[in-house]
Amino acid sequence: TTSTTSLADPNSPELFKQHIQIAMEQVARVSALARSALNGIQNAYQAGINPAQTQADLAALDHALHGLAEVLRQSGVGAYPLPEPDTRNATPPTEQELIADTTRGVQQLYEEFKRMQESSAVVANLLATT
Repeated sequence: TTSTTSLADPNSPELFKQHIQIAMEQVARVSALARSALNGIQNAYQAGINPAQTQADLAALDHALHGLAEVLRQSGVGAYPLPEPDTRNATPPTEQELIADTTRGVQQLYEEFKRMQESSAVVANLLATT
């Protein structure tokens, strides 16, 4: 009964893993459709390229994107970054790596804000002297 209870629990790790797997499959499908549609667009004037197939690929891509967005929204997986489909076998980043990445991002934003603030002060001083 424990496995039945955990599957019924919307916050269970098992269900979350299933949602991630479904999302990854959807991302791979969207990626394949996008490549196919792009190929059709890039080679539209080449012999043997069927514009109806390109149009069908674009329609399928649109449908797949809406489906992916819905899966991400309903499952809650959309709140988390997904690894690239080609890196499924790669090891996920460690907590220390995530902390370091976040720290670098915050530092960059802080420095950018500081530069904007300093630039604003220079402009304010120039306007005050005129």
